Amino acid sequence: MSEKPAPVLRYAEQLTYENVRDLEAFCYQQLERLHGQVGETGELSFAMGALSRYVSNSAGLLEHLLKTDPADRVDWQKAAIVREWQQLRATAHPFNHRDGFDWDRWWTHLEHHDAADEAAFRGRIAATDEEAIRP
Repeated sequence: MSEKPAPVLRYAEQLTYENVRDLEAFCYQQLERLHGQVGETGELSFAMGALSRYVSNSAGLLEHLLKTDPADRVDWQKAAIVREWQQLRATAHPFNHRDGFDWDRWWTHLEHHDAADEAAFRGRIAATDEEAIRP
């Protein structure tokens, strides 16, 4: 993992390959540490193998989605980036208390792909509120 301070991410469009690789590496580092305690056999070992495959698949999907130019991304790609990042960071979350890991680097909750998505979302909420208030 890189030691340089990372900016706090607010929107999914700010994600970079380095962000994904660093979080993936952090997950693998923690899983490898536990693997020595769990061993090669048993239910916990199988569960850790499944979690390791999940981390690999999630990070791989994110990296694939990030290859698309942000201007060319369609809605499902934008939603998938937000969802996969949230899932990957939620997987890493229980390990965050270890080794003085920087909480703010990964755990800013991303709800939108970009500022325009967020403004449109807030506009839809405001319009719904106004309709509910009208007699």
